[in-house]
Amino acid sequence: MQFSFEIETGTKREGKKVIGIDTGINALASSSSGEQYGTEIKELIERVKRCKYGSKGQQKARRALKQRIDEIAIEVINSENPDLIVVEQLKNMGHKSKVKRLLTKNIRRSIGIWNWRYWLMRIEQQCEANRISFRTVSPYYTSQTCPTCGHVDRKNRNGIEFKCQSCGHTDNADVNAALNIMNRFILGKYGSQYKQDNLRSFT
Repeated sequence: MQFSFEIETGTKREGKKVIGIDTGINALASSSSGEQYGTEIKELIERVKRCKYGSKGQQKARRALKQRIDEIAIEVINSENPDLIVVEQLKNMGHKSKVKRLLTKNIRRSIGIWNWRYWLMRIEQQCEANRISFRTVSPYYTSQTCPTCGHVDRKNRNGIEFKCQSCGHTDNADVNAALNIMNRFILGKYGSQYKQDNLRSFT
């Protein structure tokens, strides 16, 4: 027999603090505020990959990875204290989608191991528990776009560094992507009410 229940968390917060979150391998969560969380996540992923598939060692490593993901989701909420969180809509990455074709085979394997679906589910659950609104936006070109001048170029990103080939704006590449994620929502149809308080670049 199975039971299910819902917890009444009340109405969503009415403040206007919006945070964009970029999900990655070097840092599980990079925030548009400039903070990064889970910078050790790559090491935990590699530990899973080194274990024999299906072994007790791998199961233990997977449990440790999921536990750390849970902790990071809580850490993001407590540290940022936002009213609304925006993430990339990374659905269908396991199929022949445009998003999948943009990623290398190794990166796709790593994403499968740390389970981005689980991470997004946990951050969304934390938002629900804390009455924080949760939204998604298109992921295209968030890592290649300059938030200062709007120039889009693959050369703008070089590893973990972002440097605009047009205006020279520099930043951590993942933080820069998070800023673009936030700005994309704010400039969209449903985000205009947040524009005055949040739309910015790190110039």
